[in-house]
Amino acid sequence: MANISNQNPGAADQFSFSYFAWVMLIGLLFVFGSDLDRALNLWLLLVPLLLLPALAVAIYWTVGLIRNLWLRRWRRLASIAAAPIAVWIILAGAKAAGITSELMRFEIGKRYYVDQVEKLPRAGESRLATFDWGQTGGVGVSNAIYTLVFDESDEIALSPARRSGTWWDRVNRQCSGTTLCSLLQPAPEVSVSVRKVDGHFYLMTLAW
Repeated sequence: MANISNQNPGAADQFSFSYFAWVMLIGLLFVFGSDLDRALNLWLLLVPLLLLPALAVAIYWTVGLIRNLWLRRWRRLASIAAAPIAVWIILAGAKAAGITSELMRFEIGKRYYVDQVEKLPRAGESRLATFDWGQTGGVGVSNAIYTLVFDESDEIALSPARRSGTWWDRVNRQCSGTTLCSLLQPAPEVSVSVRKVDGHFYLMTLAW
């Protein structure tokens, strides 16, 4: 059988899905890297977690490319060469369509967030709730805290100066025993950004 294979190097010349699958897994690992860091507090461990699998797949891809070029397996070669291009197109298209890692994480836990919001008393005013989404950074590097905020009034998306007095009154009433004030009224040196995730849910990032 070995002799036959050597005499007919094109016998195994078929399109392969495996290279695309491995490259896609690495692409998804990088896409979700920040979320893994937030959820598991990986900090420096994130570097080898990302680089070692990426290096292994890069070697696997390169060896496959050279080997099939040498054996003139053109179909297999085409599938290997096209794998990173196809992955890039899919991930870039998903990002352009607004499908982010934050949105996917939210969709996974959406039932829990909605249930917690439904437990809040309405009391004739818009409801407000926060959910810890972890943090990144450490000593000597930049730090960031991520918080999922439910704001039925959607005023969280406005600049602090444009939020109504009623909104601030509601925040102040809910500050007792919570981290809400420190999140929604941070120190001047803290940079704040707010991005809409879905519906009345927003991702607030505090960085310093």
